[in-house]
Amino acid sequence: MKKLLIYFSFLSLMFSSCKKIISIDTDNAPPQIVIEGKITDKLAVQQIKISKTINYDAALNFPAVSGATVKVSDNRGNNYIFAETAPGIYTNRMRGASGVTYNLDVTAEGKNYTASSRMPNNVKLDSIGIVLNSFFGNDRKTAVAYLVDPIKETNFYHFDLFVNDYLSQRFYASNDRLTNGNPLQIQLFFKSNNNNNDSDELNTGDKVKIEMECVDSNVFDYWFALSEQSNRGPNQGTTPANPTSNISNNALGYFSAHTFQSLNLTVR
Repeated sequence: MKKLLIYFSFLSLMFSSCKKIISIDTDNAPPQIVIEGKITDKLAVQQIKISKTINYDAALNFPAVSGATVKVSDNRGNNYIFAETAPGIYTNRMRGASGVTYNLDVTAEGKNYTASSRMPNNVKLDSIGIVLNSFFGNDRKTAVAYLVDPIKETNFYHFDLFVNDYLSQRFYASNDRLTNGNPLQIQLFFKSNNNNNDSDELNTGDKVKIEMECVDSNVFDYWFALSEQSNRGPNQGTTPANPTSNISNNALGYFSAHTFQSLNLTVR
């Protein structure tokens, strides 16, 4: 058990101050199941990953959960058994389809977990590019995704950004609540592993890859919650918390049936 001291300082109108010390017990919480599952519209090896949470002061080595039973079914009557091909990694080669609802059923360590996700229609990722933004008088190159949002449906998007094969540490989620039916230019500010700035500069010769997923509303909520609280710098974003999962029985993580596209460029 560790104790965290939080100091609250209050400044009075007479510029006098008082200080209160509050002692909070931070017991280690029991491990929770984490399920990360994706079904895409590509004929590929689809993957369900199952692991456990770790203590807040432990090394970032999440224990794999082996021996689980993992099944996926759809509303067209198809059933898919996912086999464990590595510790905690369950796979099946298949292709998802837009408009189809996929149901996940996992039994792990004597407990059952379920989730459902409907794959949205695909929205074409037209192109990607680089734009210049000025920050305090300095120009900074930023990756951008271009697409046209359909006018007759509600759409939700999730992006991954890679620079020189390194995945950005920021999360990117967007919807069309204010931009329905419009051409979109979605900027993705890169965040490396070893820099505390809001965004890292792209340089000439960098290899950029943007992956775009059209996701359902529940999965969008998951990614949006992460984007609101991650890597925003001090005094920015929201208080860190587990994002709402679409998986039952208090599991963490998400199950997503989504379309997938990827484009590459070299920064000039």
